[in-house]
Formats: sequence, structure tokens, C-alpha cells
Amino acid sequence: MMTKNIIAILVALPILAGLTGCKSDDELTAKPAKEMLRVLGGDIEIRATDETTVVNVSADCHWKVQDLDTGDFGSALSIQPREGDGDGTLVIGTDQNETKSNRTATFTLISDGGLKQKVTVRQTPAAGALNLSSTSFQFNADATSVKDNTRTVETLTIKSNSTWKVQMPTGVNWVHVNKTSGGTSAQSSETLDISVDEAVSDASRSATISVVSEGNVVEIQVSQEGMTNIFLYAPEQLEKFNASGGEGMVMIESNAEWRAYIPSSVTWLHVEGNQQDEYWREHEQHGYDNYSAIGVGNGELRVFCEENRTGRDRLTAIIIVAGTRNPQQAVVLVEQYAGQEQPVYSLSVGDLTSMYVSNTSAEFRFSFVSTNEVTDYGLVYSTTEQLPTRENAEVITIGRGGTSGSVLAPLDNLQESTTYYVRGYVLGQEGHVYTPNVVTITTSSSQHEPGESDNPDPTLAPRR
Repeated sequence: MMTKNIIAILVALPILAGLTGCKSDDELTAKPAKEMLRVLGGDIEIRATDETTVVNVSADCHWKVQDLDTGDFGSALSIQPREGDGDGTLVIGTDQNETKSNRTATFTLISDGGLKQKVTVRQTPAAGALNLSSTSFQFNADATSVKDNTRTVETLTIKSNSTWKVQMPTGVNWVHVNKTSGGTSAQSSETLDISVDEAVSDASRSATISVVSEGNVVEIQVSQEGMTNIFLYAPEQLEKFNASGGEGMVMIESNAEWRAYIPSSVTWLHVEGNQQDEYWREHEQHGYDNYSAIGVGNGELRVFCEENRTGRDRLTAIIIVAGTRNPQQAVVLVEQYAGQEQPVYSLSVGDLTSMYVSNTSAEFRFSFVSTNEVTDYGLVYSTTEQLPTRENAEVITIGRGGTSGSVLAPLDNLQESTTYYVRGYVLGQEGHVYTPNVVTITTSSSQHEPGESDNPDPTLAPRR
């Protein structure tokens, strides 16, 4: 009997081992084995520009990396670690894909119990392999190269496996290239000439040019030194303007850019330089946004003077500045003779007062005072509850002309038992002026009881 029990135990041992799988030796209760081993996310995709990719492995047992086929990657592909226990990570290393094709490789994850997962590694093709011989160019103030002080054109070599184009920054027109696009679908090498205009300021300037190839962007910095010998001259005073205003001219001598300013409180004088606004948008971005006019080199500053409607002479100054680090300045005085002082126009209208109201008529009074003769005056009225105006209500003209008056304004042919909204108006030099208030009246009915007054408001005196 003892021998039979021992044989039964020996037969059961392999079955128990199969049930426990990769489980810990500390587990006392036998359970069916359920090995788990997988790369999270499935197959692995690497971008063309990535050189390191981390992949998560989910497992509950020991595993190894086997059957590695580096495929299109060759020796550029590496996988670490090559084995692990339970959950872990794989670090996949490679170089950037500069080809126009996908690169693929495969490997297999296998557990000690024989569970396998085949994984494919795929790297996307390059969007556009783009290599430039230089990304920085420097020029002197006279537009020659800083390298040898003689060349006025710098050469840039562009290597690409696809078409490319040059993008110039908005508002920059002092940098020039001899072509703005090139390249083919195959690997190519082309040259691009870069040049600049002569500097017009003692401040250095720079711009960023972009070369773009199918989403791949390489930036080129172009910089230029500022001038060292700026000069500026302008006359000290303009001929005095008449009271009627007019146009004048300031002749400016300079070898640089200049900016003309007028005090912000002066609204009667305007200036205009010799450059278009589009050219100077870039300069506005560099803190020159307070100028009134701007120009370059010898030129004219046009001055526009408005009519003087005051009784006194007036004086201001135009300030002209060239340069920023060591600015040169000129001040031009501008005078204008006095004009005839214009009287201040005014028109005021008093409140509207109701004098009496009957079943078909009413009477009102208001007053007005004007510095100039008015055109006409009267009443506007409506049966709708709104602010009556000459545009939306009935109009009764009471009189014309005059500069003041106390207006007695009758209103006839009204409907019985009706509510009216009434305002007075005066048409003056600058349009209609209405009474500050609106009077609401309600006409009476002719069918009232004997002895009942035609005036429903006992405080209003009957008309005599």
C-alpha cells in the first residue's frame, strides 16, 4: 500500500508544476497557471527624428528578447535590457532616419513557460533631410562680409533629399537672397547667395531666415553692424505760417535714417517723411512707434499747418533725430500768425409747461436762447409711449428765426379721451435741440357730466 501512495505522489508532481507556472515558491495553494506577457501598445513606431524610445512590458513571469532581426536598421538598432522579471521597460536606441523610406526590424519576447510575442519596430521616413553649410552670416555696415571685409555676397550650400523654400521674415527688406526655392525628390546640393543693404543707423540689426523642407525647418541668422559716422542737418526755423494755414518743407541732410517728432499736445501741425509705412513696420517693432514722420538720407520733411481760429499766435517745434546709440538731433521752430477768434456757439432750451388741456386741444409754453439765429421751433407729439422726435412723431412749427423767445405753442385737432406725449423743439445751427422734459396729457371726453370741467387737471388754468 505504501508503494502505491508514493507512485501516486510522483505522478502528481509534474501536474502541480504545470499548474503553478512562474508563480512564487512562497505560494502554498496550487492555482492554474495564466502567464501574461505583452508589449503595451503592440508594435513600436519611432519618429524619424527620435534616437531613443522607451516601451513598457507587462508580464508576470521571467522573459527574454530573442530572434532579433535588425532589418533596415543594421547596427544602428539596440534593445536593452535583453531579459527581465515581471513588468519592465525596453529602451530602443537608434539614429535619425534620413532616408525617404520606412525602416523596420523585428524581435520576439518569450517567457520561460514558452509564451511568445513577436514585435515589429518601425521608424518613419525623414520629412526632408536638410543640411546647411552655415546658419549664421555677419555683415559690416557697408554691406561687406565680416569674414574678409571685401565680399558683399555670402554663399550658403543647401543639401536636401526633397524640395525646399526660403521664408523671409515680414517687414525685413534689407536682406536679399538670389533664389527662394530649390531641391528635388532625390539628394541634391545647391547654393544660395545672401546679401544685405548698407546700414542706415548706428544700431546693429538682425533677421532670421527660415529654410523649410517638408516640415523640417532650419533657421539662419543674418546680422549687420551699425554705422559709426552719422551726421544730420536741418534749418533752425520755418517761415511763419499765415492764420489760414498751409504747407511748408524742411530740407534735411543726413547719411542715415531720421525720425521727426511733434509734441503730442500739438494737434494743428502735421509732418510727413519720405518713406512708406510698409518699410517702417519693422522699425515700429524696435521702439520707434512714437514718431510723427520718418525718412532716410537727404530728403524733404513736408509740414502741414491747419487754420488758426484763435486770437493769438502759436509756436511749436519739430524735433528730428538720427541714430540711436549716439543720436544726432536738430530742432526746427514753427510759428503761425493769430486768426480771428470764433465765437462759441450755444443753444439752450427750457422745460416744456402745459398751460391747459381740453377734449380736442391743448397749449404749452417753453423758452430758448441761442448765440446764432435759429431756423424754426415748435412741438412734436405722439400717442405712443416713446420719446417723440421730428423723425418719429407729428410736428407743429410755431415760429421761425430769432435768437431767443418765450414760445406759446397751441396744439389743436386732438382726439378726445386720448393720451399724448409732447416735447418742444428748436432747430439751430447744429441741429435739433429738444426740451429736457416730455409732457404727458390726456384729452377729456365731450360726454362729461353737467358741470364737469373740460380741463381734467384742476391745477391747469383754462385758456382765455
